Amino acid sequence: MGRNVQAIVHRPDGSQQRVLHTPDSTWRYENEAGEPTFIENPTDRWSLGADDIMVHAVKSPNTMYAVMGASQPSVLLRAYDAFPPSALRGFDDQRFAHPSAPRAVTVRGRAGWEVTARDEHANEPVTYVFDAELGVAVRWQRGDEWMELEKPTLDAEFDPALFIWTGPSRPVEDDIAQHQREHEERQRALAEIPQALPTWLPITTNTQSLSGDPRTGELSLSISGHSPQFTLRRWVTAIGEHTLEWPNDVTPERYRQALGEWTYEIRSYQEIDPNDCARIVESIVPVEPPERDPADINAELAAEESDRREKELLATLGTGEVLTNHLDGESLLIRTDFTDDDSWRNIAVAAMAPVPQGDGTEFAAYLTCIDNRDYDGLTVDGLLDLVGDPPPYYAFLVDAETVTNPEMPIVAVYTGPDYPERPRGKTFRVIPTEMCSVENNLSIANMDFESFADSADDDDGIFRGFPAPPPQRFVGVIELVEAAARNISTPALSRFHLTLIKNSAIREHHVTEIDDLRQIYERMSENDYSSCKLPKEAALHSVCT
Repeated sequence: MGRNVQAIVHRPDGSQQRVLHTPDSTWRYENEAGEPTFIENPTDRWSLGADDIMVHAVKSPNTMYAVMGASQPSVLLRAYDAFPPSALRGFDDQRFAHPSAPRAVTVRGRAGWEVTARDEHANEPVTYVFDAELGVAVRWQRGDEWMELEKPTLDAEFDPALFIWTGPSRPVEDDIAQHQREHEERQRALAEIPQALPTWLPITTNTQSLSGDPRTGELSLSISGHSPQFTLRRWVTAIGEHTLEWPNDVTPERYRQALGEWTYEIRSYQEIDPNDCARIVESIVPVEPPERDPADINAELAAEESDRREKELLATLGTGEVLTNHLDGESLLIRTDFTDDDSWRNIAVAAMAPVPQGDGTEFAAYLTCIDNRDYDGLTVDGLLDLVGDPPPYYAFLVDAETVTNPEMPIVAVYTGPDYPERPRGKTFRVIPTEMCSVENNLSIANMDFESFADSADDDDGIFRGFPAPPPQRFVGVIELVEAAARNISTPALSRFHLTLIKNSAIREHHVTEIDDLRQIYERMSENDYSSCKLPKEAALHSVCT
């Protein structure tokens, strides 16, 4: 607390930024090229606008600043804010409740202690890893969100000029005025859309007796009605449903019905009887749909969506990017063959495409693409010269073989330190659909380079995924004993049969089906078991038990 700190912050999407902080309110964020994207000091703030111009705000006690999203660098660099001193009386504002016992872990090569507890503000588990040497939080995770620190440094001396921006800027008032104009234009456009209103709503009647006379039956009642809160969506059925946006995407759907040219949908956090929903929809006074042909509108929407996707794609292809500007821990996909632009595009898209895992989840490779003719014909040795000392510890190349081979096998190159068992420059190839597996695991050091290289096909050196595990099933003890009794021709098999009988209290055994036990025997025989080779019967006995 109260000490200068700087580090590189990493996020799940592969992005990173260098952050400098002097407590309590002085910050500087830099992108991967070393350019500032946010600067704050006690009196001023500058943030990079969408047009790459800094937006300047003079801080005031009367101005409230909202920080959107939980994954801000302050969550790590000012983790102590989540651990205020315990209150001696009154309300104790502790966020980190019921912590687990510390567990030794490693984050980006640094030893640390991991602790998980419940975040009382978010009402869900949150995990911190604290650096064993510096005490700085080097990892934070809540649900799918996480951040990690690399190269944390305490007590650095910062040049005060780093926290002042003297380049081009515009006042924040210009942005506020622009946002206000855009908001007013959206509101005007919404106001021009005809509303189709229901003429019936389910009402719960609430009553309260105010006064009365039991003798005469006179009674005064306070009466009020309550109707459920819901969102009514509609769209022209021939045009189709638009993509859900917040907050509708998190509001449960209760009812949907096509009526005339429209489809109506009711969403609500409250339970609503389906019969009531149907009556609400049927009571709607319909309005006329747009006069334009739905096919023309759909074609226009499809063209706009295509343009949007194309713009997003072009931004990811790394056209003109310089490799040496991206050597600080990014997963690089470098184009080295410039014979076919369409092939490069297709390969890059396939390498970054989300891959369904069969359980409703998807994984994708988070790659920084480099498309620069300066690297035409770049070899593995040339890559190693450009990279120099790690990081990165690996990189991917799209070369002539990648472009011409129908499988599009991408070259994975080990660029870390040189070891006898892992020589620098070691390579294997990987098909695009397996890039997520390789990149995701290498980027967090969950698996090492050899795990994939050794699993590549022996004939062509291409990694096409790990082999499926052998089928497994549960077998009842009686079935297993009867099967073993069919062959007790050797001492080992006889002992195996007797062992099953002695352990008959175990009702079921988890059995792995193996086509050829000789492969298991050969692998086990290659190991030294007390300086003697295993007899074949003993090896088979070990596998079965």
